[in-house]
Amino acid sequence: MNPGIAIVNSLKSFSGLRLLPFQFNTKNGKLIKTAASGCVIIKHHNRTLVSKLIADDSSLTDGMISLVITAPISIIDYLIFLYQTFRSQKKHRHIPTTVGYIKSPAITVTTDEPLAVTIDGEDSTHTPLHCETIPLAVRVNVGDESLEADKDKSKIREQVEIQNLPAGKELAKAVMKRIPFFSYASEERFRDLFISLREDASIQSSYLTLMLLSTLLATLGLYQSSSAVVIGAMLLAPLMAPIVALAMGLLRNDTRLSRQSLTTITVGIGIALTAAALMSLLFPGWPITMEMQARLNPSLLDLGVAIVAGVAGAYTKSNRKILQSLAGVSIAVALVPPLAVAGIGIGMGDYEFFFQAFLLFSTNLIGIILAATFTFRALGYSPAVRDKRSVFLVALLLFTISIPLSLSYADHVQTTLLEKNWRQERFLINDKYLIVQNAELVQQRKQDLLFVKILVRESLTRKDLTQLRKKIQSNFSDPLMIRVQFIYIP
Repeated sequence: MNPGIAIVNSLKSFSGLRLLPFQFNTKNGKLIKTAASGCVIIKHHNRTLVSKLIADDSSLTDGMISLVITAPISIIDYLIFLYQTFRSQKKHRHIPTTVGYIKSPAITVTTDEPLAVTIDGEDSTHTPLHCETIPLAVRVNVGDESLEADKDKSKIREQVEIQNLPAGKELAKAVMKRIPFFSYASEERFRDLFISLREDASIQSSYLTLMLLSTLLATLGLYQSSSAVVIGAMLLAPLMAPIVALAMGLLRNDTRLSRQSLTTITVGIGIALTAAALMSLLFPGWPITMEMQARLNPSLLDLGVAIVAGVAGAYTKSNRKILQSLAGVSIAVALVPPLAVAGIGIGMGDYEFFFQAFLLFSTNLIGIILAATFTFRALGYSPAVRDKRSVFLVALLLFTISIPLSLSYADHVQTTLLEKNWRQERFLINDKYLIVQNAELVQQRKQDLLFVKILVRESLTRKDLTQLRKKIQSNFSDPLMIRVQFIYIP
């Protein structure tokens, strides 16, 4: 068949594609019960499109029947199967993930209801169907080249590769249902991943220890205004693992996994807030640093970072080869530093300070959960039967938290415009030239605070400083505190 026609015919079958119950019996007594969209017995191993999927393992002289079973459990899997089938003329050494393969001298195909059997494009009979090879029934001259290629395959034993086919609970949920757009998964198929997620969801001594240490380190780094120390705290923080586990629990409606993950996250939050609050009592009156200010006033940009990090976290967790990258994801989204800032706000008794920092943490938390949930969904980890209520609840929380983030983003844009309006490359104060290198306007305890870096060539008197303050204040309608760092240049 022409490849283009084959693709068109395959795409036309999307709307009615279902998995039907099949039963296969081999000559050695192997019984396979599964669900499939159909099966093909390969007659010409090097000529047809389907035969290329198993051509590396089949032969004209081995006396075996080669049966390919197609069982795409989603539209995405079906498209991948079509791509793998048509992409190359080369032989494949591995069968696609949606295909099963049986090779035996005799195969019986049975279905619950009779299905049409087509031979060379014409309806010939129906199931049940029994196929068997008769040794030496026909002598065929296939040519020296084919004999040479097949001489190492003439003593192949019966082979059954059905690990990609629905089985167990997955089979019961897949049979006679229209396949979804994204694939689903049973715990049998991804057992190792689910075991790992359950371990991540449980409260362990290592989790409690790392949570405490990462918070203490983050708090000290915030007081020192040291980015390096804060990044080190991010690397230690274990919060990302139970958050990703919670996303899987919500997707699969696994109440036990969801509750364990939520409990672990809540305990971690409690440890972080308490430790940071107690640490803040050791530094009474310590000024608020730029590292702390960076965790206040979150905006929609922070939500975007959380969503991308959630996608990366779920993808990393599902792929063992890149699992070490999960630490990098934790650095990108920064979960513990906002909690430490919120704890400092509690210790200072400044609940506006606490609210702004905790809003950033909540933004990261909800964004990661929702993004990781949909990523796991796209990767095919959802069950055949899904409960959408949990995912809807997280989406509702995301929408709710987007409101203050939008307002904060609008304030940030307005602040940026104000900074640009008054900032000049160079201005004159009492015949002395000053150059503004950097300026940042933040809100601290409901009061505007302006941080300015200014380059100067001459020392400034108190009169100069007073004049500078008036000049800066004249560009703002509301009174503000001004902190200036002078850098003397030759």
